[in-house]
Amino acid sequence: MSATTIIERPAEGATVYHPKTSEAAPAVSVRGFSLWYGAKQALFDNTIDIQSGMVTALIGPSGCGKSTLLRSLNRMNDLIDGIRMTGSISLMGDDIYAPAADVIALRKRMGMVFQKPNPFPMSIFENVAYPLRVDGVRDRRIVQETVERSLRGAALWEEAKDRLNESALGLSGGQQQRLCIARAIAGDPEVLLMDEPCSALDPIATAKIEELIDNLRGQYTIIIVTHSMSQAGRVSDNTAFMYLGRIIEYGETSTVFTQPRVQRTQEYVTGRFG
Repeated sequence: MSATTIIERPAEGATVYHPKTSEAAPAVSVRGFSLWYGAKQALFDNTIDIQSGMVTALIGPSGCGKSTLLRSLNRMNDLIDGIRMTGSISLMGDDIYAPAADVIALRKRMGMVFQKPNPFPMSIFENVAYPLRVDGVRDRRIVQETVERSLRGAALWEEAKDRLNESALGLSGGQQQRLCIARAIAGDPEVLLMDEPCSALDPIATAKIEELIDNLRGQYTIIIVTHSMSQAGRVSDNTAFMYLGRIIEYGETSTVFTQPRVQRTQEYVTGRFG
């Protein structure tokens, strides 16, 4: 750990931001975003810019609001009764909570990969083709090309090309998760949201997913929630540390991990709690 001066706690509600060396424009901008589940407040006045084409990790102890913030980015929290929000979130300048915002269109622009693989009970081919079917694409050539391109993008083509008509449920857990990634990118999103995508996988499958994330870097803006410090260090360009519903510190991953400026961040990245 460097000799960086450590702040015991930032000003109430403040986030410590490290200077960024990348000039990438933000794909997602969060401004003063708070969220309540009924009377319980889960997120407190969060502000962050997620840079385009980069991998950003959200880290922090269980229950700190990482997944809640991630699910706010494509409005999945709308499905929960009693939700109330203040502040704003924009995708490429478009306010996603504007009254006229099209939530279905938003979720096409932000692909989602969940903790546990959730392939549909249909063939491998139809799983990946599903976003196109929903959009009314009927041209078989376009569908076939998209399925192959997406499976190649998810590093699954060589393993699945001779099994495309078999049930996706016959794939291993790691293959199913890569299939879910292929399905997500088949819809040509701008952002990929990943909510602890390796938590249900063994180390070998986890390594393949991490390699895939690295290969997708630059093609998509990727936001990953992870409970694994080592995984965040391996896959992400930038890291936001969250605690008790707030983004406490945000910057390049190497800086946040080796030169944190907030005591709570330092304690977390050095394994003293979490």
